[in-house]
Amino acid sequence: MRLTEKDNSSGRDFREYTCPGCGYSDWEDIGPALWQILSDDREESRASKADRESASAQNSQPELSKQGQPPAGSLWGRLLAWLRKGK
Repeated sequence: MRLTEKDNSSGRDFREYTCPGCGYSDWEDIGPALWQILSDDREESRASKADRESASAQNSQPELSKQGQPPAGSLWGRLLAWLRKGK
């Protein structure tokens, strides 16, 4: 039996065996192709990295120390901060 590579883009690894004497051929599905496994791993890695970065960005945001006060970046927050400095 001679191994013949099966080239496909299904993401599965197929192998075909052919007998040169009688012409009989058979094939088997080995499982996921190596390129598919690596591609899936790369996508998972990118997704987890994006999740970690977004969680890190959320944790680094300053929290308001007093409830009910507008954020310092808003117009009211800047005006009130300016008025507090004048006291």
